[in-house]
Amino acid sequence: MASTQDQNPRWVVRLRPTPDSDIDRLLQMPLGLDVWERKRDPEVLVVAATEGQISELERRRLASVERLCTVEEFVSEFQSRPRDQHDAKDTNESDEEELQR
Repeated sequence: MASTQDQNPRWVVRLRPTPDSDIDRLLQMPLGLDVWERKRDPEVLVVAATEGQISELERRRLASVERLCTVEEFVSEFQSRPRDQHDAKDTNESDEEELQR
């Protein structure tokens, strides 16, 4: 029997606001997004979101959505790294590289 998490996975997604929107507007809306990264590129948000949240963003034309991986895949990959890589100074850069795969 598949778990509910398997049936409705949360995705790590990169959001680029449409010309009619912007990052601040997205952050002020009650969308329930789990923001993972905001500062690397000021025109992009990296968030964790469900299919329902993604569909709502697309339906309302608030942002273009690029699915990077599931949260489960990201966490699994992160946990399989050697411990010393978790605390490395350039973890943000390696996390960004991981998100871009």
